[in-house]
Parts: sequence; structure tokens; C-alpha cells
Amino acid sequence: MNSNAASEARLQQVAPGVHAWIGAGGDSNSGAIETPHGLLLVDSQQHLELAGRFRDALRAQLEQPVHMLLNTHYHFDHIGGNSLFAAEAPIVAHEITRRKLTAVLDKQPGGGAVIRDLPTIAALFYGENIQELVAETDPAWNWIVQRFSRPGFQQLLIEPPGQTFADRMVVHLQDDRAEIAYHGPAHSQGDVTVHLVNAKVIFLADLFFYGRVPWIGDCDLDGWIGILDRILKLDVEVVIPGHGVPTTRKELADFRDLLAGLRDAVAAAIHAGHSEDAAVHEVRLPRYVHMQRYEEWMPFNIRSAYRYLGGERRQSI
Repeated sequence: MNSNAASEARLQQVAPGVHAWIGAGGDSNSGAIETPHGLLLVDSQQHLELAGRFRDALRAQLEQPVHMLLNTHYHFDHIGGNSLFAAEAPIVAHEITRRKLTAVLDKQPGGGAVIRDLPTIAALFYGENIQELVAETDPAWNWIVQRFSRPGFQQLLIEPPGQTFADRMVVHLQDDRAEIAYHGPAHSQGDVTVHLVNAKVIFLADLFFYGRVPWIGDCDLDGWIGILDRILKLDVEVVIPGHGVPTTRKELADFRDLLAGLRDAVAAAIHAGHSEDAAVHEVRLPRYVHMQRYEEWMPFNIRSAYRYLGGERRQSI
């Protein structure tokens, strides 16, 4: 657990019958939980090629059918491989996740599921306010262009979940239970967690980034911090982030402090009467400047936090 990121994608057993697929270089993680009926998958990767590698590893190492695929939230770096698994098993998510995805489909010509335009792709990955934070005329938009010019991202195929739940769902295992829970708006509006109670393992998806500054996008910052406070009270020993290698509650507490530090620093700038642009240039979090993506993402995180705390942005469901 000393390295923040895996050099190559790999399937790692974190407890008996519980496996984490760790994305290479901090890319998106997934999970596979053994049940009496087959595998409960947690997320499906960010595009079909990566989903194929995940599925190949499952078949080679676990040799079990897929029983259910859970989507933890609607951001596409976690659900871009849905269509690869759709013929094998039902796809399940919180009702908000399905609502977000079907809203995108409803806007497509003819209701098509293939998405090719860059602004929509960026919004599916980074949140609906991406172009408010990074305008296409901003030089930083070039990072977005390059990000989605890589193989696998030229077009997205949306496969929404076919089954949804509102608050909680329990999957019973041989000697354990997987508690799937919605906690309220946080990193996105429909985040869910997967807690293996007896194994003391929890999958947090993008409620937790390890070794990388998060993209906070259109988050509910106070809600996010409050949810992490509650999770930190659970009896868990292994914490699976959405990006980065498996960790413990200590690293999760450090991440919670990062979010709180960002919130408090931006709140102080607002209280001092600083403009948004001034806050972007003046707010620094020295404890975290060494982290991956600090220089690229922190200016936009500051803008997002400024608008959230200043009441300029309200989430709508």
C-alpha cells in the first residue's frame, strides 16, 4: 500500500472472495465480489477496451459468471464498459444515475446511445458544469481535447442501468453481506458505496481519490465531507478508492482533510472579499502541491468551491 498508483492494471484480492481491479497509473478502479450466484461487479471501466481487459482477467482468474453489475455513479470513467456486460447480467444503480444517463440519451438525435461530441463526453466524465469551469476558449481546454483524443474515447456507447434503487440494497453472500448505500449528493448526485460488513472492506468509487487531487466538478462539497465523516466511523480495514491502490481509513481521513482544507481556504478568500479570479491565484494548499494533477486541476476546483460556497451554483436533480 506504499505506492499511490499501480503501474499496470491488475486484479488484486483484498479479502476472501473480494477483488479490486486497480487501474493503471491511477485510472479508474472496479471491483468483483464473489456471491453464491456469481460475481457482483462494481463499475465497468471507462471505455470498452479497458472493460475487455477487466472481463478477461475475471474469466481467467475467477472463472465465475457475472451475476450483477453495479454502477456507483454516472461519471463515464466508471461505467463506460457497461455495454460489454449488458448481455451477461443486469446493470443496477441508484435511480439518479439512471436519470442522468437517460437525460443525455433523450437529447441525442433519434435517442441514439452513441455519443461523439466532445462537450457531452467531457460532461459525462467531469460533470455537467465542465464548460462553466473550463471554457473552450480557455487554454486549459486543450487538456480536455488531448484527454479524449486517445484511443477508446472517440465515441461513447451509453448503456444505462436497467434496475434502480432509492436508498439501500443488500446482496447476501455466503458468509457476509454487501450493503450498497446511497448517502446523498457528494462527488456527484448519485454516489453509492459498497460495504462488505464481515470482510471490513468498502468500495468508495469517486468519493475517494488516493494519490491524486480530485476533480470536484459539480459536487456538493459539504455533503461530500459529511459523508466521509460518517464512513470514517465504520468498522472497515480496507478502503478501495475510485482512483489509486487500496488503502486504509488513515488515507481516507487524509483525503477528507484535503477537501475540508480546500473548502476552508476558499471560504476564507470569500470572507476576505477576494474575487473568484483572485482566489484562484492566491489559494494554495502547500500540503498537497506534490500530488498528481494539483497544478492542472486545482484552479478549477477552487472555482467550483468558490461558486458552491458563494451560492452561485445549485445542483438540480
